[in-house]
Amino acid sequence: MKFQLIFLLLALTSTTFALDTEVKGFIALNTLSYEKVENRDPTMKMGIGTIDLKFYFNHEDFGAKIKLDLDGQLDEPNNLYEEAMLTWRPVRNWSFGMGKGKVRIHQMAFGVLESHYIDGGSLLGTKHSFRDQDRKIVGEVSYGGYRRGFRNTLNIFADARQPKVSRDDRNPVGYETTRSNPNEGQGEIVYETEKEIDTRRDVGVSNKFYFYPKRGAEFALGALVRDRDIDYNLNWAADFSGKYKTGDWEFVFEYTFAYVSNHPNDRYAVEHQYEQLGQLQMLYSLTEITTLQLNTEFALVNSQEFNKNNIPNNVGQQVFNRGQSAHTNNYKIDFGVIWKMAKRVNFKVGALYERKYEWKALPHLSYAHGYAGFTDAWALGSGVNFWF
Repeated sequence: MKFQLIFLLLALTSTTFALDTEVKGFIALNTLSYEKVENRDPTMKMGIGTIDLKFYFNHEDFGAKIKLDLDGQLDEPNNLYEEAMLTWRPVRNWSFGMGKGKVRIHQMAFGVLESHYIDGGSLLGTKHSFRDQDRKIVGEVSYGGYRRGFRNTLNIFADARQPKVSRDDRNPVGYETTRSNPNEGQGEIVYETEKEIDTRRDVGVSNKFYFYPKRGAEFALGALVRDRDIDYNLNWAADFSGKYKTGDWEFVFEYTFAYVSNHPNDRYAVEHQYEQLGQLQMLYSLTEITTLQLNTEFALVNSQEFNKNNIPNNVGQQVFNRGQSAHTNNYKIDFGVIWKMAKRVNFKVGALYERKYEWKALPHLSYAHGYAGFTDAWALGSGVNFWF
């Protein structure tokens, strides 16, 4: 069925001109990279980093976008498409959208060898839980545009992946877990991708304001609040980002502060977690086809686990609910050269260095527990990006 859908979409865009349709895509290839992580054997990698395929359909004031998740878990129901949005633009500067898509609170400029921390781009792994806000059921209202000097986008959303409700009255968690015995309250909650969401169990609101003070300059301020019935506390985040291009130089920055709290039976359970993520990127055009790029990022996480002795009904998975507090800091810098081989093809080479600091303590101990200090990693690599 999934392959029939892909064939139908391709057929519509290639055999008829009555529809205003367009196909876009992106392929990122890791042609060769050498990676060395402290206390591990070095590795040499090559392969596909990212593959995206998007279909656009337009009719009068309406438009539709379907983005296939070709590098995701295609065997899971309702997971073939990462986005399926319908947009209506009845009057100038106004647009309304509904469907499955992305809450655009982040800017996320990619580095030379790795993607942004928010998108999982790390050799050492990060502790933060606030990731790219994609795969959401979204209702969106947007007003403004570049010519007006600003744009404001308001979203109401819920996550497409929801915990699977348990039908067993003996289960104290209320949701299915990975444990075979439903009444012990242990194990990790099982999630499934849904087409429709009960907003009484999960609802969020986000707003992002874009400001265009002059040509080549863009600044944005975003905020998000999410109320999930299963979580112990509200989750929220704020984001400030910007871009400025002058002559041959371009500067990109972003700072995100987030608070995360979930359920004791979640896979990475935390009672309180404060996260800071930042990025500063500089690009310089040497020639029309050659660009130098320097990218720096940090991810600072202060987390407090649940204490299994204080959780009602003795629920909770048995890995992270030790009452432990932890500080985990990641720092990353990469530099490279990007050559424009064709209008839509780039070849890049670069080097990356990352450092991670970990400190952990249990509340009933007067000394550091599990202190890992600093861990270092570096990489040399090359790749090809192709937009079509």
